[in-house]
Order: sequence, then C-alpha cells, then structure tokens
Amino acid sequence: MRGAAGTTPVGQAGAALLRGGSIPALVAGGAGTAASAAWGLHAAAAFAVGALLAVAALAAGPLLLRASRDASPPAVTAVAMIGYVGVVLVLGVAFLALAPITWLSADHLAAALVTVTVVGLAGQIRAVTRLRVLIFGGPQESQVEADAGATIGDAPQSARQGSR
Repeated sequence: MRGAAGTTPVGQAGAALLRGGSIPALVAGGAGTAASAAWGLHAAAAFAVGALLAVAALAAGPLLLRASRDASPPAVTAVAMIGYVGVVLVLGVAFLALAPITWLSADHLAAALVTVTVVGLAGQIRAVTRLRVLIFGGPQESQVEADAGATIGDAPQSARQGSR
C-alpha cells in the first residue's frame, strides 16, 4: 500500500517521527542559543554546536526505522536499542571531544546536548502517539475476502450463509 506521495506507511511514519523530533529540537536549540548569548559569544556558539549535534543524532532513530522496516519485531527492537545506545555514546564522545576547546563554553555545550536531546525525544514520543499505521492490511481489504479459506467455525458471521 502506498501513500499520496508514493511512500509506504512506514516511510510516512519515519518522516513524521523525523519532523516530530527535529522541529521542537531546532526550536529549543534556537531559544537556548539566544538565551546563551547573554553569557557571551562563546556560550552562544557552544549551545548552537551542541544543539546541531543533538538534532543530527536524533535523526538516527527515524532513519533506523526506515532501514529496519521489513525486519521481525525482535530485530526492530534490537536495532532501536542499538540506535539509542549509539546516540548516547556519540553525544558523550562529542562532549568529551569538544569540552576542552577554549572558545566553547563546556557548560553551555552540555546544556545544549541534554536539553535539545530531551526536547527532541519528547517530540518523537508525541509523534508516535499520533501515528496511525495499519498492521493487518489495507482498508479496502474486506474481512470476508481475507478469511476465504477459513474453516466452518472460523469464518466471520457476515460470511456465514443461512446460519439462522
């Protein structure tokens, strides 16, 4: 089944997750950068760098969803867990690599990495609660057609002939 733009429902779900997490994260990054400007250019630059790193890392989840769309549920769960652990590790390594740089404020970098990541994850969680992905076929498939090979006691009531 394809959507209006020729994408599958899973692809549409991935795009919705990407938008749902990225837009709030970018807004939080912009607001944090503006607020950090009160502490100077180094603080604003650090928050902006941290925010961009966090938004890029948050894009991994929806991209992994798209990559694992045909896998079994246990495999998708494993990919998701590996993805989220990977995001935490990448952001931790990024902080360790960027914190010693003198023209960046380590406090504002850390604040950006944490704040933007939490806001982005909250946006993804909100997007997931609003997704409507069919898991048992398309809406045009009737139950009678789907159960054509059912045995006598398993057919839906609407398919039974003269059962009165």
